[in-house]
Amino acid sequence: MYADHSIPHAAGQIIIAVYFIWMGLKNIKLWDMNVNRIKAQGLPAVPCLLLGFAIQFSGALLLLADWHTSIGAVLLMAFTILATGLHHRFWQMEDPMIRTYHFLLMTNNLCIFGGLLLLVS
Repeated sequence: MYADHSIPHAAGQIIIAVYFIWMGLKNIKLWDMNVNRIKAQGLPAVPCLLLGFAIQFSGALLLLADWHTSIGAVLLMAFTILATGLHHRFWQMEDPMIRTYHFLLMTNNLCIFGGLLLLVS
């Protein structure tokens, strides 16, 4: 595990995996809020959340285990795109502070996506 990786590569991969696991656990803890957010989009909340968590945790655990890393990274890339499109629609927000905040979150997710691209090989 990680034997063929440089220390920065292994550290980056572990940090990304732990980030997705941490955020998944946080969002499970905020289950009711997330159900309401997804229902507000007109989507079936529970199936969407269960599918999202399955993708998120599967991808993160593949990265953490350093097993089928490319598949794990692609899963997390798909999850990041979907979650960003669903939750950070800054262009629809009227309050300038909220719009700026969600634009920042979207750009952060773009950077995470870039880090995941580096793991696909």
